[in-house]
Amino acid sequence: MEVIKVINSIKKAGGLKRYIDFIQFPYYRNIEIDTRISFDFPLTVFIGQNGCGKSSCLHALFGAPDRYTPYKFWFDTKVDPIVYYDDAKRRHSFWYSFRDSKGSIKEVIKARIKREDNPNYWETSRPLVWAGMKARKTRDSPLKKQVIYLDFRSELSAFDKYYYFGDIKNTKSKNKQEFIRKKATSLHNVLSGKVAFIKNRFGKVNQALRNLTDSELKWISFILGKQYIAGKYLEHKFYRIEGYSVIFNTNHAKYSEAFAGSGEVAIVRLVLQVLDANPFSLILLDEPEVSLHPGAQGRLQLFLLEQIKIKKHQVILTTHSPSIVKGLPKEAIKVFYQNPRNGRFLVKENLTPEEAFYHIEFPINTRKNIIVEDVLAQEIVLNVLEKMGKETKNLFNVKFNPGGETVIKKEFITVYCREKNSKDFIFFDGDQKPVAPHYDWQNFSTSDLSVNFLKGKIKEQTKVDIKFSVDSGQIGGNEQQQLDLLKSYMDYYRKNVSYLPQRTPEDIIWSDELAENLVKGVILNPSEIKIILSELTKIKETKLKFAFMSDKVQGESSADAISSIHKQFIRRWLNIENQDFKEIRNVIANIIENKE
Repeated sequence: MEVIKVINSIKKAGGLKRYIDFIQFPYYRNIEIDTRISFDFPLTVFIGQNGCGKSSCLHALFGAPDRYTPYKFWFDTKVDPIVYYDDAKRRHSFWYSFRDSKGSIKEVIKARIKREDNPNYWETSRPLVWAGMKARKTRDSPLKKQVIYLDFRSELSAFDKYYYFGDIKNTKSKNKQEFIRKKATSLHNVLSGKVAFIKNRFGKVNQALRNLTDSELKWISFILGKQYIAGKYLEHKFYRIEGYSVIFNTNHAKYSEAFAGSGEVAIVRLVLQVLDANPFSLILLDEPEVSLHPGAQGRLQLFLLEQIKIKKHQVILTTHSPSIVKGLPKEAIKVFYQNPRNGRFLVKENLTPEEAFYHIEFPINTRKNIIVEDVLAQEIVLNVLEKMGKETKNLFNVKFNPGGETVIKKEFITVYCREKNSKDFIFFDGDQKPVAPHYDWQNFSTSDLSVNFLKGKIKEQTKVDIKFSVDSGQIGGNEQQQLDLLKSYMDYYRKNVSYLPQRTPEDIIWSDELAENLVKGVILNPSEIKIILSELTKIKETKLKFAFMSDKVQGESSADAISSIHKQFIRRWLNIENQDFKEIRNVIANIIENKE
């Protein structure tokens, strides 16, 4: 996405001023001790199941800058008392890092301090080395930055607030509908421009009427996917509580928030708040996808990215929406989940959107397929995926083809290559790897691009004579179709075909040391051990070594017995994470990174 590239360039060039680089929690609510969240991309999403600490961290970020405090969201009561210290005498606190105007790194810690007159007081504390901060004699001042916080679970219009939660106590109205009708007259007079303000004995009942600008209407229309030609926005207390009303004008109708969807009203509020924000603001959004359909959620992401590009904001939001997460770089995604051992909340960073979906139980309907030559290769790849994490393993199916590499080259790839952006990937054994890199037909001379020439190059690369079917399966067929299919085959081979390290899967996991230990663990006679190990060294083919080992260690060399030996060697190989392991892991990582 081009806007993401631009934002990365802005950040790299130091264009994001007063930017929080990370926040760390030595002890804060139910977040795991010393959890750190890095903000390597200026749009950060907190994603995870309900009740995993996402909003709690958002509240801490709200309280991070100068003159802001988490107390607005988190305070103790008789029903919900807050313990001031944990068993290690740590107070609830968090600290963060940012660079000042001169580029110097500043570290600020805010801690909850117990005071008799204010039991929920937060203040900047001295640097705490035990919490990971640098030792300093003086404390750094908090970051000065405007903070915009919107919780979309509570973003309701004035009409909805009163209609669903208000009452008619101390009024002369028979019901809520009658009360709304009475107050609508005053509201109409302001919205129509007849009067600018209405006052009661407590002062002004409304703020100044705001006519939506072309820019505001453009973004509201873009996000919601419908055309608004005019609109008005008014903050007021006509319905007894503070709220806001909106008048919408489209090509087809004019209506107020009473007849608008809650998503419409919330987006007006969000767009106005974000467009009004000062440059370099900290914008915190709690579940902005509420009441928005998936298309609008995706366009909301684009709006936020554009505003970051224009005004250099730092935006952090909580979400359960795949549409908001999709397409973001992995640096933007922070997954919250619960530690099953102690119930505290952990944060995992640098997951792709697809990997993050695992934690919100969003189904991956288009898993990528890795096809290998045999069962052992399948076991090796599955175990590497397992080691990379359950989120990564959830993205793939790993299959083996009993017919071996020739069938894959002749029958599988000729089908897979017809699909643009195929999700099928081949891992051949290392003995299939050609000496030269895979061919790119675009590097050949135009005069050479004939059917016979490309067929020859494919055979040279694959060592197999492949027949390509076009025109309803007829061999030969239209020459241009043949040419296009040959090009697609070469493109697929270059992008989707990789090779396992070593000649065979057995070579990858074999260990002389483990073989010796297994023999010594079963055979007690030293002379017999010496004979077995001597015979083992004479066997050149690793596959036969495993059969020999199975026979000596387990008393048989059946497929199941050999598979059992394989598993022991795989376990050791996974533990040491040698170069072969890293090579397979890197190929898988590249498949994930090079998503369409």
